[in-house]
Amino acid sequence: MTALSRISGEFRSLEREAAFQANRLPESRAHAYLLFGLSALLNILFLLSDWRFAGTPHFWIAIPARLVVIFWSLGCLALSRRIHSFKALERICFAWQCVTAIGVAFLVSSRSDIAVFVLVMLPLVFYLVVPTSFRGNVGGGLGCGVVLLIGYLAPAPLAPTTPGMIMAVLMLHSGMWIAIARTNRLQRQEWTASEEARAARSALASNGEALERMFMTVPVPLLVTRHDGVVIHSNDAAARAFGPPDSIARLAIVDHRSDGPLPLLDRLGRGDSIDNEECCIADEEGRLRDVLLAARPIVIAGAQCVLTSIVDITGRKEAERHLAHLAMTDALTGLANRSHFMATLTQAALTSGRSGSQMAVVLIDVDEFKRINDSAGHDAGDALLCAVAERLRDAVRPSDMVARMGGDEFAVILTRLQGLVDLDAILARMTGRLHAPLRHGGRDIDCRVSMGVALFPDHAGDIADLIKHADIALYEAKNGGRGRACLFEPGLLERWQREARMLERARDALTHAPPVPWYQPKVDLTDGRVIGFEALLRCVRPDGSLIMPDHIMAAFEHPELGRKITERMIDQILVDCRRWLDAGLDFGHVAVNVPGVELHDPAFPERLLQRLEAIGVEPGRIELEVTESVFLGRNVDVVERSLNRLSQAGMSIALDDFGTGYASLSHLKQFPIDVIKIDKGFVRDLETDPDDAAIVRTVLNLAYSLGIHTVAEGVENAQQLDYLRSGGCHYGQGFYFGAAVPATQLPSFLLPERFAKPV
Repeated sequence: MTALSRISGEFRSLEREAAFQANRLPESRAHAYLLFGLSALLNILFLLSDWRFAGTPHFWIAIPARLVVIFWSLGCLALSRRIHSFKALERICFAWQCVTAIGVAFLVSSRSDIAVFVLVMLPLVFYLVVPTSFRGNVGGGLGCGVVLLIGYLAPAPLAPTTPGMIMAVLMLHSGMWIAIARTNRLQRQEWTASEEARAARSALASNGEALERMFMTVPVPLLVTRHDGVVIHSNDAAARAFGPPDSIARLAIVDHRSDGPLPLLDRLGRGDSIDNEECCIADEEGRLRDVLLAARPIVIAGAQCVLTSIVDITGRKEAERHLAHLAMTDALTGLANRSHFMATLTQAALTSGRSGSQMAVVLIDVDEFKRINDSAGHDAGDALLCAVAERLRDAVRPSDMVARMGGDEFAVILTRLQGLVDLDAILARMTGRLHAPLRHGGRDIDCRVSMGVALFPDHAGDIADLIKHADIALYEAKNGGRGRACLFEPGLLERWQREARMLERARDALTHAPPVPWYQPKVDLTDGRVIGFEALLRCVRPDGSLIMPDHIMAAFEHPELGRKITERMIDQILVDCRRWLDAGLDFGHVAVNVPGVELHDPAFPERLLQRLEAIGVEPGRIELEVTESVFLGRNVDVVERSLNRLSQAGMSIALDDFGTGYASLSHLKQFPIDVIKIDKGFVRDLETDPDDAAIVRTVLNLAYSLGIHTVAEGVENAQQLDYLRSGGCHYGQGFYFGAAVPATQLPSFLLPERFAKPV
């Protein structure tokens, strides 16, 4: 129900109140017209009686005041014919009230017998007769009472009954306020009821025809049936969709809750609830349609009937099935996508768990895919991905699933494995198919893949760990030379976790203990002269403890961390070199380790040379140390160009840890190697281990033959030094000569007497 104000009795809603006032405007305007006319007529009559004051001072007050009221009433009467809104009417009434109240206030100052009557009567007129709002009635009546009371009491002296008169006026106005609020409330309740009744009558008058017209024109098939199954009414859409009523009566619902086809009308007659239910409808010819049903009971001519809507959603369901297929399929290769793969893997794991059979997940990564894209074009890359997809489908069994996980990553689910023999056979078939070259655009494209394999439940008991372990195996396959399959084993997880901890430690060090270079001297073994230094990474924690390079080893080959660490080291080394040069120190050269992530970047040489030029350090003052791993795998041509560019600029290139990796002797010829560093693992035991001594002697002879200088790492005693010097080793480095120290302590190694004699 519409809320009414307790104080005024008017609608709380301004829109509702405005509608009420607008509805009553003609009546209110007529009342105002009558009020202004009667006011003018009555005041003319009162003007005649005012001549009784002739000869008194009040005469010259009464006559002008009465004339003002008369003429103002006539003016408002003329204006009332042009009123077209309630707001305008309210303003005219308010103006009339103000002028009339002031004029009559002058008249009652005579304190005649009739003045007391006017003092009571005029506010009542303002309350009950003026056709305005609550604020107009109460405000006008109360204001009029105050003005009249002031006019009546203004002439001195005050009568003894003045307090009583004031109290009586207050009682009168309080009562009128209550009466006005009650009248307003009743008027609006009556108006609301009449509006609702009028709307109901209008709706009832047009309901039958409108409903019938709506029923027939609704584009959704609608049926009205009795409970005995007879279709008593159907709209045009139903006739177009299902034919005449006798054909409609033979429709049958087919859904998962039915044992078989069930007549639609029988089901509705049983009282089953049908509300936006998706099912299939079979017509009398057996054709099935996907439909959406809704049914409601209705009463027609006193008989219980059922109104049913049938929406044909066959096209929508086909579109949904098509979209579901697209959502689960990779657009390029037609394989299952990641979402489909994960859903199938979850189901396969449940099945394998119940049957006790073995299942494997194979993650596959196309080797050198970015290089193929860059060199042969993206069309060649797409053709290679499609070829990999097709070859995988051919290589696996029909029950196995192949998916593209994204980019150049694929995955295979191998189910019902009887053991590693089955797995090895499938992997061998996959490798054989996948590693065949692809002919595209008149050229052969090399196709190689790396694969990581994890078994369920042997390697993991849940899907997340299974994928993780297969990914770790793939990582191992790629790091181990690519183009092969690797089966997960616990040791790989331990190594992966160890590397993950190293990476986390490196990230923390970059923030809280940034790496700085410490310098270890390299000494000429013939005369004991310091010919240079190697910059070794140290991370100094706030408490003074050190993070050594082997604590963050995995970070050096990380694409992001390795570059950040190297750039920070090189920047600080160049700053230190510039400071030593400015101080007149001849420190020889500084050797710095450069990871593969930098050498694989074609822009690295120019970036380094620009830094050297900017800070004023000659390239010959820097020696780059590289490990044998940079010569393996992809981007070997980029590494070769980078090293040649830096060598031509005057830098010497040292091959670090020689003999511990997979380098070929041909690398000494292919790359501009100036120095071979003999790993400390061979130097440490050369006194007691004949094999280590033989390796060191062989490396020294090889370097001598090729004209390459040698540096022995890890020299710790005089016996090692004597052996190396006698074998023709050029330089030594190790604790025997001194440990690595901060840059501030480096000048102490350059004192003339430090290594003046052969040690």
